[in-house]
Amino acid sequence: MKSTVSAMVTVMLLAGVAEAQQFGYGSGPGWGRGNMMMGNMPGRGRFPIIDADDNGVVSAEEAASAAEEVFAAMDADDNAELTMEEYMLVRMGPQDGWNKTRQAAREKEKTERFGEMDLDKNDTVSQAEFIAGAKAHFNAADGDKDGKVTPWEWRSQQWN
Repeated sequence: MKSTVSAMVTVMLLAGVAEAQQFGYGSGPGWGRGNMMMGNMPGRGRFPIIDADDNGVVSAEEAASAAEEVFAAMDADDNAELTMEEYMLVRMGPQDGWNKTRQAAREKEKTERFGEMDLDKNDTVSQAEFIAGAKAHFNAADGDKDGKVTPWEWRSQQWN
């Protein structure tokens, strides 16, 4: 009986951690490593995740690696091309927030970004097109052109 109760408590605790990480708490996707609301790390959003060496800046290599990982996560059918549906599903998420006007504006911006990345206008974004878009975004964010993006530069580009 005692071991059954102990096992049930363990399962409930692990389920709680998994549930919290799904919505961006803890060290999973979302707010990033740790509690970003408390301001205990530089950057916000995905910045601390992309900053793989935790030195407070995102290098071109870190940004390129992150772009490859994001593309692979989005490419649900693993055909090396993103459809609008694949792109929006991962980039937008469930969108259950209360500010519907802001959500609609963000969805419009993301739809426009997809169109900008689709250089050959075939209604899909290849991995090469996605990486080129990510590189352009990194270069635009690198205000002082030193090959690194600081949290200030990151925020000025509204990456997340």
